[in-house]
Amino acid sequence: MHSDPGQEDILTKAELAEFLNVSERTVERWVEERTVPFVLLPQRGSRSNIRFLRSTILQWLKRNEQKASSKLAKEVNSEEED
Repeated sequence: MHSDPGQEDILTKAELAEFLNVSERTVERWVEERTVPFVLLPQRGSRSNIRFLRSTILQWLKRNEQKASSKLAKEVNSEEED
């Protein structure tokens, strides 16, 4: 999604699924579980009333990034040396 400079990218469920390379059902489950940050819009007919802010999703990904343990890093390094 392209926007004017200074404006926030707002993603639909389908766009977020594509952005994260997961299924829409996974995104739906994350919303149901309140795992992923989302914005609830007023209901408009049968259209989805959930949107996602790209900057918030990027922050969420960074917060959930797993760092390799020192043990794992040593294992990876020793495999690379073989």
